[in-house]
Amino acid sequence: MEIKNQTLFHRNHSIAHVFDPSESVIAYHGDCLDLLKSIPNESLQLIVTSPPYNIGKEYETKLHLDVYLQQQAKVITECVRALSQKGSICWQVGNYVDKGAIIPLDTVLYPIFSKLGLKMRNRIIWHFEKTEHPCQFPVELIERFVLSLTNEGDWVLDVVPWGSKDAVQSALLDTNPQ
Repeated sequence: MEIKNQTLFHRNHSIAHVFDPSESVIAYHGDCLDLLKSIPNESLQLIVTSPPYNIGKEYETKLHLDVYLQQQAKVITECVRALSQKGSICWQVGNYVDKGAIIPLDTVLYPIFSKLGLKMRNRIIWHFEKTEHPCQFPVELIERFVLSLTNEGDWVLDVVPWGSKDAVQSALLDTNPQ
């Protein structure tokens, strides 16, 4: 059996900084709502992200839970507008902690998704491995989502791209990350 040399990228990618459907990779630096508003209706095949859990980490300001949910609802509403009819959203969240009480965020976010016509198809629980990086969403899990839920050339969006892990992973798989 012949083993071919493989490169990480199937083709050279330029990186744009605003949404343009003719581009392959977009790394937007700014408010995700501004980016989402620039994306045409029903143009994304996959949205995969892990927004802050609102627990007061160094990269976020802890908000009252109701304010956090209102903020998430705005982003989720724009994501659903930009999602294709056959697209998928993978919204990875953890727990919100308030005065020692643990509130699973997926349970309080579910009504927002449901009100927008989406149905929960699965819950995934993954093994948490502590690293120095504040965000622990495994790239291998993202790779599985991209491979199973998209085709070559489809647009993939990470609303909160911590370190552009999703953009890199999608580029490796010849999908279009944002």
